[in-house]
Amino acid sequence: MTERKVGGPVGPSLTFGKGRGYRSHRPTRWPAWMRRVMKQPRRSPGAAFGLGWGVVFCCLLLGLIAPSAADEDAADPNRPNGARGYEKTSGKGGERAALLFPRLILYPARILVTAGTYPVRTIVGITSSSGLIDRTARGLRNNRYFIPVVGLDPDPGLNAGFRASHGNPLHGGGCVTYRAAWGGTKRYIAAMTFRSRDLELSKWTYRLTGKYEIIPDHHYFGIGNVSLYANRTFYTDERYLLLGKFGYAPKPWMRWHLTAAMQRHQISRGAYVEGDEKSIEQIFHSESMAPGLYVNPQNMSGEVALTIDLRNHRGRPTSGFWGEGFFGYYKGSGPDAVNYVRYGGEAQSYISLGGSRVLVLRVAGEEARTGGALPIKITELPTLGGRSTLRGYLEDRYRDQAAVFATGEYRYAISPFAEITLFADFGKVLPRLLDVDFEDLHRSFGAGLRIATHEKFWFRLQAARSDEDLMIFGTLESAFQREDRRDRR
Repeated sequence: MTERKVGGPVGPSLTFGKGRGYRSHRPTRWPAWMRRVMKQPRRSPGAAFGLGWGVVFCCLLLGLIAPSAADEDAADPNRPNGARGYEKTSGKGGERAALLFPRLILYPARILVTAGTYPVRTIVGITSSSGLIDRTARGLRNNRYFIPVVGLDPDPGLNAGFRASHGNPLHGGGCVTYRAAWGGTKRYIAAMTFRSRDLELSKWTYRLTGKYEIIPDHHYFGIGNVSLYANRTFYTDERYLLLGKFGYAPKPWMRWHLTAAMQRHQISRGAYVEGDEKSIEQIFHSESMAPGLYVNPQNMSGEVALTIDLRNHRGRPTSGFWGEGFFGYYKGSGPDAVNYVRYGGEAQSYISLGGSRVLVLRVAGEEARTGGALPIKITELPTLGGRSTLRGYLEDRYRDQAAVFATGEYRYAISPFAEITLFADFGKVLPRLLDVDFEDLHRSFGAGLRIATHEKFWFRLQAARSDEDLMIFGTLESAFQREDRRDRR
């Protein structure tokens, strides 16, 4: 087969050769400087190969030594998001030379992280620029959305469900929220909420909520920090709630909240108990072992809270502080009524590690206290476990009159809208806060993915492991947010 000569009056042209199956391509118009280069004498393949790899090595070396734009932003304390105490180096050997060897050692791991997260960064980048994530997760407005939720635990196994919302016909600025979840064919949660929008004026906000929720097989392990997993029982909790929440911000970084609520629980035996499973009354026979089991707890409450927010961003903070303290009074009604107070606080610190790395530290504690002889009902006790505290345990795994927990979370940004997280949670419940110590702490560890902009949180998917469970779930709610157990979405 005869090869056609490469080149021509308008530049080189590529062909597959003459003969059978010959096909000619349209000549390509190369720039003049490239045509001059092509007329130079050919060098040996070995020399060209060595020259090419030399250029690649030089580029990699410069990339390792030279700081990126994100590093320079973080290093400069005069820039808006600069990290305090992280000085910019001179670039004449010194610190950069000292960092060369560690960077060379860690470069393979950096390549693996970059390659492994490329699909996520690509999808998030494309969909966020078109607004698809916002329209899918939150809808065209904040009160309209549809999102699937998935969980995993040893029993009943895989749990799948959804949260959805649309406009509220009873309130022009509100929404109706639906929540449902199934595990196999026997575990499910159903809820419907009429919620007004969180209207934000110059200094005032308000939210009005009416909710009906039924959980046919909610678990109960007993009261105390050493409640056994083998004592797991199930009960049906049917709940009615009316709630009003009002806020006032005297300063941009300070906000007062006043919450008034009336709620009632109807507790009964587990609805779908099979095999070796137990209903709550089969193990916890008396009212003292499971307070509220036989009296249907109900109360009216008022709570005041003060929030201090010094974070640089609301949705994806990289530095700053967030703190809250609250105090509430609960007046019981109906048979076996119990009056009690509930108080606590939480603090969060966001520490920039330079570049795209952030360390988040969180510590919180709360206590419910009564001066009477009757115990506080199991539906009102502080709890640990679930998507916002000990994330490797079942929801409300531990409960007592007081609870403390701490979290450390490392976040690494893989795109302007996505972060990979590694976290560790520690906590325990106890009869009162004054008895707190570091013995018998429960632990969970995990990793996840956060989707958020600087000013708005969208979605998170995470998996956490403890000595009892492996929990996998996705949610529209941030883990670093104090959840009011009465007003969960």
